[in-house]
Amino acid sequence: MGRLAIINLCSAAFALFALAGTHGEALQTDTENKASVAELSKIKITGSQNQGPKITTDKLLKVPGANGDPIRAIEALPGVVLDDDKDGEPAVRGSSPADNIYLTDHMPVGYLFHNDGSSTYNTNIIEDFSLKAGAWDAQYYDALGAVLDTKLRDPYHEDITTIVDVSFIRAGVLVEGAVTENSALYVSYRESLLKWYFSEIYDKDEDVTVQVPKNTDYQIKYHVRISDTSNLRFVATGAQDRISFDLGENFEEAKKEPGLVGGGLLDGDYDSQSILFDTLLAGGTSALFVVGHMEQDFTFKIGTLFDLDATVKDNRFKAQFQTPLKSGDTIRYGIESQNRDFTYSMDGLYNPCNDEIENCDPASIGERFDSREKLAINGVHAFAAYDWLATPFWQLTFGLGSDYDDYLKESNLQPRIESRYEVNPSWTLTSAVGKHYQFPRDFFAITKSLGNPDLKQANSEHYVVGFEYQLNDTISAKLEVYYKDIHDIIISNPDYEDSSSNEVKYINNASGRASGIELLVNKNFTNNWYGWMSVAYSKTKRTNHNTGENFNFGYDRPWIINLVASYDYSKHVTVGAKWRYMSGGLVTPISGGTAIYECGDKYTADPSITECDAHKVVSNPNGDPDIYLYDPIEGAINSERLPAKHSLDLRLDYTPREGRIYYIDIRNAYARQNITDYEYSDNYEDRFAVSELESIVSLGLKFTF
Repeated sequence: MGRLAIINLCSAAFALFALAGTHGEALQTDTENKASVAELSKIKITGSQNQGPKITTDKLLKVPGANGDPIRAIEALPGVVLDDDKDGEPAVRGSSPADNIYLTDHMPVGYLFHNDGSSTYNTNIIEDFSLKAGAWDAQYYDALGAVLDTKLRDPYHEDITTIVDVSFIRAGVLVEGAVTENSALYVSYRESLLKWYFSEIYDKDEDVTVQVPKNTDYQIKYHVRISDTSNLRFVATGAQDRISFDLGENFEEAKKEPGLVGGGLLDGDYDSQSILFDTLLAGGTSALFVVGHMEQDFTFKIGTLFDLDATVKDNRFKAQFQTPLKSGDTIRYGIESQNRDFTYSMDGLYNPCNDEIENCDPASIGERFDSREKLAINGVHAFAAYDWLATPFWQLTFGLGSDYDDYLKESNLQPRIESRYEVNPSWTLTSAVGKHYQFPRDFFAITKSLGNPDLKQANSEHYVVGFEYQLNDTISAKLEVYYKDIHDIIISNPDYEDSSSNEVKYINNASGRASGIELLVNKNFTNNWYGWMSVAYSKTKRTNHNTGENFNFGYDRPWIINLVASYDYSKHVTVGAKWRYMSGGLVTPISGGTAIYECGDKYTADPSITECDAHKVVSNPNGDPDIYLYDPIEGAINSERLPAKHSLDLRLDYTPREGRIYYIDIRNAYARQNITDYEYSDNYEDRFAVSELESIVSLGLKFTF
């Protein structure tokens, strides 16, 4: 574990907490089910609300490489970028994962993916999963990237059944059935199994001990049929992810920063509860009322260097209505109130010495800082949409959203327009345009002590044009072109020096743009097989207006190609394959390092100062000092692209009889060593490629009784 590993570990820490809605955007950085699958509905990707070719749930359940996880399988959809496959968080159409929102049964969730990349939901209870990639309906707000909307099915009003789902990685159980004549319940619990194989990994050379990552999740849903037109539902979901490690005195980075020595912990969890009531009012108006609470806790500790505890509490009330008109049109409207409390406590060492701080003060080591703050953020969102059937072949939707928060004291209007025109039975033209705003994901960025409470919301305009083609009952295609402008992106203030300065730490002074074209060709199940092909080409840029730098965004991947197919070899055996190609990621090249010299209690990169000695740990065998502090000499931001990535995933399902499924899932079957980054020597003279794991084989079984 070297310098890059520590950086990745710290990045993972803040990424985990980000999914609670507390992470800011960094500049750098078929139509028919083949068989009954628990009556699952359709999973779809949409550029707008308009529907084109659809990839159904039963297909995504068997996408090779996803371990039967339909949400994880979104990597097989057009234009979705995963962060070097380290986790499941998607970057969609030129935005970062922090720009997404995740909803489950109309409520936000703390995070959607575990630390191993799998989703936080039992796949047996997912009814509908929709990835809305741009210019979405007015009811959705607080996002610039994508909306990932998951709906959990209602429990079956039948005799109690149990589903046990076990693989090498995870085990889960789902129990459900009728409670009374008009009510039913299910309870799901899953837990990672890696701890059963080994509890920790010790690297003697690096003097690092890493505990095996642990994760759990649960879902509970209770459904009551009040009448033929009214339903009451109680939903509870939650998850926990934990990683711990220990850094010894001989750890290379600890020689530079003694505060690293000791135990480290990344611990994140969330719990969400909500009550949903839907009914049919007079005049045919359908109504939905939701009351919910979500709490997420996050802990990050590393030696004596840093200790952070943070909590987000989110309370919401939502009311939505849909009224049909005599003309055949529909009016949809609603309101949502939100109360969020963000509390944190943080303490650590001032000016920790490392190779990225030129003026490190060793005398300050041991002096601690302590920062605590609580934010109360109240907001309201209202929307209205009119679905107008202008002609039998042309449908228009006019939408308007409005939101206000009392913390930034910002009010925004968000107009949306969507169109769907059937040129003929085979061709359909779609289009959408929308204005979108997003409250800062990184709550630290808007604190008084650590950030700037006067920041503005980042915002963007989405433009989408699509063409759908229905060749026959079996094959359909959709071509979509999009463009996105992003404004007021939050970045670090280069004029900020320390907390005593008059400058704020963060400002809205960056912008971005993204454009691309996506093609999806879908084949429904015929002749014992189905499949799809997706091809996406895009370009994503960011501009730092402080420096004038214009560069490729960290998630820019110009080409993404997916080929997916599944074939029923027999009544009991199904085989599948997925091949994925993606342009390589971006890195900032480093051409070498500048030695840092010790001058009393200060460090400098200027060797001309004669009283400075090369900072050293020990002398080498020749008696000369070993310089171990270097500043990297960096090139242009994200100016080097890694080699392209590609891999083949395979899957085999064996169903000997109803209620029994055995499967084998192979990720990266031909063991392609895809490069994800570079590590450098201490003096930055040499670099070494960091590759993904090679082939990963997973065996699993599912029993229903």
